[in-house]
Amino acid sequence: MFSRAPGSRRSELAGVIRGAGAATIPYRATRTTTVTPREFLDELTYPVSSGNALVALITFVLLISLASAAGMLGIWLAIAVIPAYLRYLTMIAEARARDRDASPPGIEYFTLVGNAWTLFPVIPVVLLGALVVETMQTFGAAAALVVALLGAPILPAIIGVLVITHSPLQSVDPRAIVRFVRGSGASYAYAPLAAILVVAVPMLLDFLPAWAQSLLEVYLLAAFFAVVGAVTRASGLIDDIDLPDSAEPDPDEALAAEAADRVRVLNHAYGFVSRGNRDGGLEHVYGSLRDDPDPDEAWRWFFEQMLRWEDPYPGLLLAQQYLGRLLEAGDQVGAVKLMLRCRLMDETFRPLGADLPKAIAAAEACGNAELAVALSRKR
Repeated sequence: MFSRAPGSRRSELAGVIRGAGAATIPYRATRTTTVTPREFLDELTYPVSSGNALVALITFVLLISLASAAGMLGIWLAIAVIPAYLRYLTMIAEARARDRDASPPGIEYFTLVGNAWTLFPVIPVVLLGALVVETMQTFGAAAALVVALLGAPILPAIIGVLVITHSPLQSVDPRAIVRFVRGSGASYAYAPLAAILVVAVPMLLDFLPAWAQSLLEVYLLAAFFAVVGAVTRASGLIDDIDLPDSAEPDPDEALAAEAADRVRVLNHAYGFVSRGNRDGGLEHVYGSLRDDPDPDEAWRWFFEQMLRWEDPYPGLLLAQQYLGRLLEAGDQVGAVKLMLRCRLMDETFRPLGADLPKAIAAAEACGNAELAVALSRKR
């Protein structure tokens, strides 16, 4: 079942992804802080206090209004604008999770290719919104508020996990959702509160004209995503895992010959794996890693890309070899971040047996006693 890298030790990743025994070690961030009431208010007002966000949201309001007034032709405009708007909301959450200002949306936001994970919030947001609207029309505002209250505690965690992992599958994994809520601590309460405001405020202000209602709803959704980002930032999860900024790729890197070669190798490896030859796919990647002119960057790149596959199991197998490389190089911080990233995706992830002592020592040296204890326990 497990693959073997050329000249390397046998993989010992037990029960990853499917059919594994119940995990017993909950994930917890190592640098948890608490969102203060002032910070909560700052995030609620972020869409109007940030020049980039304000201009972007006004643009989206105008485009949505134009789509609403254009009849049948407006449907096609809406198909392009609404996903772009929700994609921008995801970028707001990620930017606030990294404590920075969201970049203005570009033309790439209106395409369905590239960074497909950013479009995933369309599904839970639209489903919950449609359910609330249908409930309000059928049973009244009180019943709609109840539906919103039931969905409010879950939706922020889905978005938070998505921001961290860039994986739609992981974002709906109950285990990852629970770990995110636990890692966020008391700060998590602000996220459902912001979600409730998205529903309750327009209900209370239903006397506003249509254009004002549209502006209010666009603003409130942006504020909600900003609050989710702040909660993610306070949890420390995104710092511990240290994801790259994949939403804004470096054009020069994309054009480099090394990058083109890696993409070709990755596509071939995916072809092997999709046809059931996982070992062949991994062998193909390992061969490329041996010949890559920048092996450190290549290991990181292949790891990140393979975790985005529908089945991240091959990426986790690669991670075991990558972890051994980091530990041999003495990069304890990088090794701990890698383990936290993998254990967030699957709690049963463990280093190879030969690497276990160094992995435990790295966790202890970085002050992550919980990870050290988890690794020390026998399976």
